[in-house]
Amino acid sequence: MLYLDSSALAKLYLVEPESPAMETTIRANSPWITTSRVTYAEIFSVLARCQRDRRISPASYKTQKKAFLADWETFHIVELTAAVLSDAARQIERHALRGFAAIHLCSALWIGRPLFACFDDRLRDAAVAEGLPLAVQISGTPISGPPR
Repeated sequence: MLYLDSSALAKLYLVEPESPAMETTIRANSPWITTSRVTYAEIFSVLARCQRDRRISPASYKTQKKAFLADWETFHIVELTAAVLSDAARQIERHALRGFAAIHLCSALWIGRPLFACFDDRLRDAAVAEGLPLAVQISGTPISGPPR
């Protein structure tokens, strides 16, 4: 099973240096791709921001939005429940995580020990500290570039 945070999943909809590695990783783990419910809003936010910043065209935005919605139907979604979030405060305090990063970490830990993919340095370090295996060796980079 592969868990993707939003920064990893965004690599499918924007061309970035890590996009080919993420596409390969996702293909190799399909159909067991998992993410949190919050990823839905985060991906739309990233795509809309890239369009506003003119990193992608309005036509590309529509194409990538449509691709994301089709893909979303194939993912296993971890819902935001009290049980999933029960360890969030400890994770935030232990690893100095932001709220959505803690949600992603708690969601991944909730399902067990999946391969974990993210492009946020602090979240990646927290995942390793919590015993999650990394899907690919990556470093934090800003989301940018035209869509694939």
